[in-house]
Amino acid sequence: MAKPIEPIPNSAECERVMTAYPAGVLVMCLGSEPYAVPMNHAFVDGVLYFHCAPTGRKLDIIRANPSACYVVNDRFGERPTLADSRQCHGNWESVIAYGGARVIEDRDELRRVFDVFGKYFNPDFTVSEDSLDTTAAIILEVDTMTARRETEDRTVSFWSWSRS
Repeated sequence: MAKPIEPIPNSAECERVMTAYPAGVLVMCLGSEPYAVPMNHAFVDGVLYFHCAPTGRKLDIIRANPSACYVVNDRFGERPTLADSRQCHGNWESVIAYGGARVIEDRDELRRVFDVFGKYFNPDFTVSEDSLDTTAAIILEVDTMTARRETEDRTVSFWSWSRS
């Protein structure tokens, strides 16, 4: 069996990958049942911010089990069709963030989270009072992250990030 690659501590690269792509997959588990849902995110100071409908399965799962991870991945540079090139290697990078998620229940905190989330995408964003009644928010306080990058020539970089 091959020896596993150990990640090199590099918070800057982990954060770069997390902020390079605006969407990923939030992964949760309740009992033995995993649940994953595509989301867009804002990443600020080691915290992931999400918005969603005010009711639903992910909110119920997070309230029951706050342990979660969030996965972001994408290709970079030229985007060849892997099937056409007959290879499974290419230019891609990913990051997986692990931590505790929680649903924002307090209205003042919800307003602050929406402000952070909105300004992440648009500096002129202002929170509407209507959105506080019709939208929920989740934060995931990241404890650790690992990021990986692979290029077509099979050069692999593997980094880690940990909350200080």
